[in-house]
Amino acid sequence: MSELWNIRLVGMVESLSPICVVPPNTNEVTRPDGSKYRQVARRTIYQDGIRETKPVLPGSTLRGRLRRSAVEVVLKLSNGKIPLEEWHQNAVGGIKGAGSESGHDVLMRQLVREKNPILALFGAGSPWMGSRASIGDAVPTAPVDGEIIGGVRADDGKRDNAFFQKLDEGAEEVWVAMADANAARTKFKARTRELQAELRAARKNKDTARIQELEADQQALQLEEDEAKLLASNPVSMPLQHEAMPAGVSMLNRITLSAVTAAEAGLFFAAMNQMFKVTPHIGQHANLGYGLVRGEYDVFITQAGAADPFEVESPGAGAAGTMIAEPIVGLSGVPAQIVAFMSAFREGFDAGAFDFRLASELDKA
Repeated sequence: MSELWNIRLVGMVESLSPICVVPPNTNEVTRPDGSKYRQVARRTIYQDGIRETKPVLPGSTLRGRLRRSAVEVVLKLSNGKIPLEEWHQNAVGGIKGAGSESGHDVLMRQLVREKNPILALFGAGSPWMGSRASIGDAVPTAPVDGEIIGGVRADDGKRDNAFFQKLDEGAEEVWVAMADANAARTKFKARTRELQAELRAARKNKDTARIQELEADQQALQLEEDEAKLLASNPVSMPLQHEAMPAGVSMLNRITLSAVTAAEAGLFFAAMNQMFKVTPHIGQHANLGYGLVRGEYDVFITQAGAADPFEVESPGAGAAGTMIAEPIVGLSGVPAQIVAFMSAFREGFDAGAFDFRLASELDKA
């Protein structure tokens, strides 16, 4: 194994546009008008004895984007395509089975690491490999609230006086039927909420007669709504709402690469450059310009295993330089040693030192 390095990036990330990252199973909030939206990613933070929940840019989101960007770097260099199984292994780490690992699997990790710097950096599920890239959340440095952004999908039939002149014969009658069905659906939803509230109150008061009456009303309403659905379609003027972290938020972010080779470090920074240059929008609603960030990082580079437990430094000492990451531009101000790491990866790739096939195929080679 060649010389290993520890690399730390410590800096600030600023949102240049709103950011909307909604993790799976996040909380759904119902507003007083009955509209709903799902919350963006949040973390609970204690500062000066005060508990606060803030929107964040999750480290898992950044990690996923960087990992896929590393795959894109490899594909760009190879000018080719890969099978789906190889994509899953490299882009998401494959799928870890329920069985226990054998000694053979453990011994194979070294071979896989030497051949596949993507798995060396980001880990894998089968064979199991730990990650050497630790990517933290980008956490706002000051209190910040999510912004609720609402709108409506425009209905040209209501807004454009010449709309029906652009369509073929009979379009107006179809539009009227759709509008009536969608209006009825809105009324059904409102009446359903009213009945549910009345039914809760009746059950609380143990009013048996009223409960039976309301349950009958619910069943009748459901039948009426089912009949109306036969005519209804997706509403054109459907209210659309989502939450986003506002633009202009400053966030602290830390990234650590632990005991990586020069080539592994080089691939990581090439992936970071690729992400900011080519796919800079993070999270949802990229079509609205969301998800643009700018980062400014102090870069610290030390040789792995060379730390002196008796040596202390002042905060911020020993930085190799300050690196800027900007959308479309990519990385700038990159320290010379990081540039050398990137060259090491490129040279290793050109020399055929790496193999990004499935780990099971490497074992047979």
